[in-house]
Amino acid sequence: MGSSSKVKFGLIAALLVALVVGGIAYKRKGAGAPPKLRLFAWSNYFSDDLLAKFTARTGVPVEVSFLSSNEELFAKLKAGADGYDLIQPSDYMVRQLVREGMVQPLDHRKIPRIGGILPDYKNPAYDPGLAYSVPVAWGTVGIAIDTAKVRVPEGGVGWSMLFQSPDPRRTSLLDDMREVFSIALILKGIPVNTHDEAQLAAAKADVAKAKDRVLLFTSEPKALLVKDELAIAHCYSLDAAQAKREKATIAYFIPKEGANAWTDNLAIPKGAKNVEEAHQFLDFLLEGESMASLAAEKKVAVTHEDAWKLLKQEDREDTTVYPPAEVRARLNYLEDLGDTTRIVSRLWTELKS
Repeated sequence: MGSSSKVKFGLIAALLVALVVGGIAYKRKGAGAPPKLRLFAWSNYFSDDLLAKFTARTGVPVEVSFLSSNEELFAKLKAGADGYDLIQPSDYMVRQLVREGMVQPLDHRKIPRIGGILPDYKNPAYDPGLAYSVPVAWGTVGIAIDTAKVRVPEGGVGWSMLFQSPDPRRTSLLDDMREVFSIALILKGIPVNTHDEAQLAAAKADVAKAKDRVLLFTSEPKALLVKDELAIAHCYSLDAAQAKREKATIAYFIPKEGANAWTDNLAIPKGAKNVEEAHQFLDFLLEGESMASLAAEKKVAVTHEDAWKLLKQEDREDTTVYPPAEVRARLNYLEDLGDTTRIVSRLWTELKS
């Protein structure tokens, strides 16, 4: 072999070694590994079994981070957090996120099951035509009472039971500014979506008086109810229903003055890195079997006709999850307050400090 041939051979060999070594290093860095879907959702919502089913079908692992309030979700996105592919805002927060340009439009062609959304949720005021969000569950806000420890008033349960609790050391309020202010507003006969600063300040004063008559603010009262650490809890319907499943003496009441309903949604934030996989998850969750299993396990109400058809009769008749029509007529939906949100946030911070 001549010297020039030897040089060429040496160059080729070196190149092959570089390619092999580089390929090994690239593989070690995870090249070819499936993208990880990053979900920012309410705690105690998506079961490990449901997420594992999605991964088994698609090969896409799911990493879940937990949010404690809609306001926390907004604050993180506003501050520039970009580590999420799907987020779970409630109804009024969807509109706020759309207004602020924090979520991206959905491609309905990639979510074919969206056509089966129940009529009440197909065209919500907070997101007409479901352009930016997919409703995955709904429920209500009320009061859970351990009837073995607290007597239910003969005239019916009202919101005053929280503000004038018969058992202050075992009573909680939600750690949710809109829901807590709603109690004071409803008791005064004021719409929960008021923009009047004086009315909101008066509501704050009423909550401040009640603050000393509750044990704590928490949006996760279920475990405390089951462990006898709470006897009266301002809570979301799913927490009351789950606690009731574990402890039969717990009952759930939507106060006679009226209450709020909520719809939880999934949306894709601006800057999401795995948009294709996010759409896959949305369509997966709208599958009848997926949503029905979520609803039965977590005690939330379904938003899709296929899931409704698969529910057991006992689940359909659970009034904690599906209140009767006369009760639903007393329910409000929170709306995006626009600039007034800053006023409520300031009053809430003052109240909690």
